Amino acid sequence: MSTGTALMNRCLIALSKAGATVWRNTTAAGWAGKSFSLSRGEVYHARGGERVVLDAYPIKAGLCEGSGDIIGLNTIEITQDMVGRRVAVFASWEVKDGKGRATPKQTHFAEFVAAAGGIGEIIRSEAEALETIKAYRGRQ
Repeated sequence: MSTGTALMNRCLIALSKAGATVWRNTTAAGWAGKSFSLSRGEVYHARGGERVVLDAYPIKAGLCEGSGDIIGLNTIEITQDMVGRRVAVFASWEVKDGKGRATPKQTHFAEFVAAAGGIGEIIRSEAEALETIKAYRGRQ
């Protein structure tokens, strides 16, 4: 397991223990369609185990390009005029380890979420992840 994956797993656990509902958000692209297996020597002289996709079309997975590695929500209670009502605040955490840097799209997404009233952060540790929740709750 890479150090980045280990860090992300620790952040997921820490955020969950702090009361946030979180999910791993993997963004990817691939192909879908009808498929069949090739046996050794058939049609394309396959080595065995290959897959051919017929009528292929592209698919994308994950929230969107630039969205954080971890997404979720943090439930808060609204004050005075909405006393007792629970509201889910959207959150996106982009996890970077070592000298890893956020891409411009990742930075833009985090800033967009924060500007819209959510938690949008680029983090490098579990402590930073927890601090984002603490800081957000402190703004209430």
